[in-house]
Amino acid sequence: MKVDFHCHTTASDGALTPSQLIELAVQHQIEQLAITDHDTTAGYESARNQQACQESLKLISGVEISCQWQGHTIHIVGLDFDCENKTLQAGLEHIRDLRRTRAEAILNKLSARPNFSQHNLPKLLEQQVGEGIVGRGHFAQLLIQLGYVKNSQQAFDRYLKRGRVGFVKSEWPELEQVVNWITQAGGIAIIAHPAIYKFTSNKLNRLIQDFKSAGGQGIEVINQPRSSSDSIGMAERAQRFGLLASKGSDFHRPEHTWRGLGWLAPLPAQCDPVWHHFNHAATSSSHQPS
Repeated sequence: MKVDFHCHTTASDGALTPSQLIELAVQHQIEQLAITDHDTTAGYESARNQQACQESLKLISGVEISCQWQGHTIHIVGLDFDCENKTLQAGLEHIRDLRRTRAEAILNKLSARPNFSQHNLPKLLEQQVGEGIVGRGHFAQLLIQLGYVKNSQQAFDRYLKRGRVGFVKSEWPELEQVVNWITQAGGIAIIAHPAIYKFTSNKLNRLIQDFKSAGGQGIEVINQPRSSSDSIGMAERAQRFGLLASKGSDFHRPEHTWRGLGWLAPLPAQCDPVWHHFNHAATSSSHQPS
């Protein structure tokens, strides 16, 4: 089955609107898709009501939530939950408030630099964000637009990561709280892109243990189009810790050709696919309101 359970739209920091993303998924013959915008379900909710969501594609409720664990920012993907759950939505609104506060602090830090004073950064950032949820990815795109860097990696390395002029520490909710929001809404909590945190093997195992103790159920095993040592290691951990296995490209924009929507290696045979455990939130156009 061709699936992708981690991707973004203009509702957060992606380049495609929800309807454009659905059209791309249909073109790529993806059978199940979860739109997992940062700290909002708006992308999923918009796509759910689009006629572009065709019978060939099942759309799963999704979100990617920022949290902290032992001082590190961790992203948890929630899948197949009740979007109307008030506790979850209140938690997401709280994080969006934190994002807005952080964005203002980053703007203040960058604007204080002489080389940025010639620009109206707040206005330019507003144009970048549009109706989405502001994130550091928008700042990266802004720095590219202004010609200070060539790509997102340079933007983070030179301006946005810890120790650089535009870094602002985020005080996200704790891991346990975020996992609880997802699970009490009837959803499945997944550790997103576990290899990206660059933890030692022992530290990653401690994260997984704490995550599972909090009620977490799964881990992203596949993030790339080809099998790798990372995916093999994550598959082994999924089996060892009794976790469901998910697949997600973390697709943001078409020009990122190394991260195509649905362009994902198959799960290793020993994995228990997360999509075998979805209960109530899959929708297709046959269920759309007229």
